[in-house]
Amino acid sequence: MYFGLTNILRLNLINTAIIYTRTNSKRLKNKALINIYKDKTLIESVVQNTLKIKSINKIIIATTKSKKDLIFKKVLDKYDIDFFYGSQNDLIDRTIQCSKKYNFNYFLRVCGDRPFFSYNYINRAINNINKINNNYDIISNNKLNKKVDQGLTVEIISSNSLKKLNKKKLSYYDQENLTSYFYKNENKFNLFYLKSPKSWFLNNKYTIDNKNDLLRMKHIISKIGYNKFNINKCIKIYKK
Repeated sequence: MYFGLTNILRLNLINTAIIYTRTNSKRLKNKALINIYKDKTLIESVVQNTLKIKSINKIIIATTKSKKDLIFKKVLDKYDIDFFYGSQNDLIDRTIQCSKKYNFNYFLRVCGDRPFFSYNYINRAINNINKINNNYDIISNNKLNKKVDQGLTVEIISSNSLKKLNKKKLSYYDQENLTSYFYKNENKFNLFYLKSPKSWFLNNKYTIDNKNDLLRMKHIISKIGYNKFNINKCIKIYKK
């Protein structure tokens, strides 16, 4: 298929976010649908935060073809977002097929188990990157040897780069973790690293993987407010 210059520029523009979620979470069953504040589910919190990123104009829920995951459309149909149903076991393939359907290259990766993230930080980063002629495989604030706190990772990925991966060389872990192979082999790819505040490197956790995480996040939300990310307040709560 031939793309004119306008379409090429549009493909390289970062304006799409993919939220990854499914009901078949191994450590905490159906965690995406658990209420974390009154009648608000975890996945709703993630969607609402993503909608606050002004530079993003398309949000896609990328879940699996399992009949159980049809529940997300029922829960989230009131929001202005799209839905994609793909592979249950191959996250890379699910992403590639999603990019083919919606015709984009770069996208913001959003994990459905992270109720907190700085949409202002992400928005500034995307606006700055969109001003340059980017050809990066991954744009990230995370490094293999210097990781931000869990839940504060920002990753912008080229779906064209995913298509170039040789799946025969990928472990099952790398197929289920979109960016792990890139970090482990960064000399083979074009990675751009974003700077993050020092307060994002304190070994705190802002993801929900188990019941203890759920209780912690519920407590933090009850103190700082629903969908209000304030890292300084979070740190004070952690210290207590």
